[in-house]
Amino acid sequence: MFIRRVRKKDHQTGTTYFYHQLVESYRTPKGPRQRTLLNLGKLDLEPKQLKGLANRIEEILT
Repeated sequence: MFIRRVRKKDHQTGTTYFYHQLVESYRTPKGPRQRTLLNLGKLDLEPKQLKGLANRIEEILT
């Protein structure tokens, strides 16, 4: 699992927003895929802290 940073742009105002998703990678016969498990919204964390957060969420889920 990892946390993906997603960028959205409001085309009317030109403002760019960032939010985060918890994503799981898995394999299928057609190749690797990714599935969004949880939308986390806006997070004010450093990139190093995001990996720790993803690991902690995975630990809680399993």
